[in-house]
Amino acid sequence: MSVEEPARPPSGAAGAPTGPPTHARAVAMTLLGLDWGARRIGLAIKPAGQDWPLPQATLTIAGEAQALEAVREAISRSGAGGVVVGLPLGPDPQQAREIKRFCRKARARTAGVRWFFVDERLTTQAADALGLERSARRPTDDLAAALILETFLQSCR
Repeated sequence: MSVEEPARPPSGAAGAPTGPPTHARAVAMTLLGLDWGARRIGLAIKPAGQDWPLPQATLTIAGEAQALEAVREAISRSGAGGVVVGLPLGPDPQQAREIKRFCRKARARTAGVRWFFVDERLTTQAADALGLERSARRPTDDLAAALILETFLQSCR
């Protein structure tokens, strides 16, 4: 399941498209995947023209202002046309509300970039399983972000 966070269009402008793009459009655009956390943010990239995501980095952050700047910089540096954010759709909606609030702030200065949410349940556990060969001290948030992008791409088929 993926959901596009509706943007508030300027007065008189047509509304933003809703829902995920077609698979062909998703493949044609560069997508940035985010596994958001209060202390770490996992990043993955799906370059334009490719059908698979690549783990990029795990950012350690010291607060919201630093996280906002880091995400905006990652969007700019990658040239992403879309950002896919993992959203925990479990019984406790608190973290999901916190992620959506963060994303509203992050997209304030990212005009033209579409923002999507996908259910991220179990991506951290799956990333941990994939990352078993990694150093025990190295976080797997970037792998979780890649799995979030993969989930999104599957929803576009």
